[in-house]
Amino acid sequence: MSPDRRLLIVRWVIVALWAVLLVARAIVVARSPEADLTAFGIAEVAVIGIGVAVVLAGIVRMQALRRRREDESLAMAIRRIDPTVWLVPAAPTTELRTMVEELRSGVALGPRVTWAFGATEASLWELDERRATRLLVVRWSRVMHVGLEDVPAPGDRNACAVAIHFVRPDDTTAVATFHVRTAPGSRRLLGRGPKLERLLAELARERIVA
Repeated sequence: MSPDRRLLIVRWVIVALWAVLLVARAIVVARSPEADLTAFGIAEVAVIGIGVAVVLAGIVRMQALRRRREDESLAMAIRRIDPTVWLVPAAPTTELRTMVEELRSGVALGPRVTWAFGATEASLWELDERRATRLLVVRWSRVMHVGLEDVPAPGDRNACAVAIHFVRPDDTTAVATFHVRTAPGSRRLLGRGPKLERLLAELARERIVA
């Protein structure tokens, strides 16, 4: 059974319980007007509270599913262009936003972007409506160092950023830092740990091979 179907069943169960309580309350009031209805009141409040919680959980889940679908759409669009790349869901740092604005004036990065790492280059992509737009290209031959930097993110002080130090085509040095999201569709960011260390090792290996 899919999660959406389970959520739908839970919603209808709550509605049914609330309806049963209302009918039972009406019957008790009709038969015994002086009866104590405190228990019914408590039960109704509990059912309403559970119903509100389920609705809120459904809203949060729908937002997460929408973000994941957008990430998957971007991933499919990137792979149609280059099926050899491997993708990393990312969140732009202030530094990366500034760099993209300098290279592509008028472009404001959203909260979610994707890095595509391949044999020759690392490229930054964003979903522009339904089109994958490449915003930044860093050739592996121009990369000097790949490392980690403690760059806190708004609302996530433990986040750690990946830093790609490279040389621009005009021979000036630059660094592109970005946070890594825990998964497509997620807002949570990775801190220092085995996942980020493994990503760093893969990037370093890709750079050496290139």
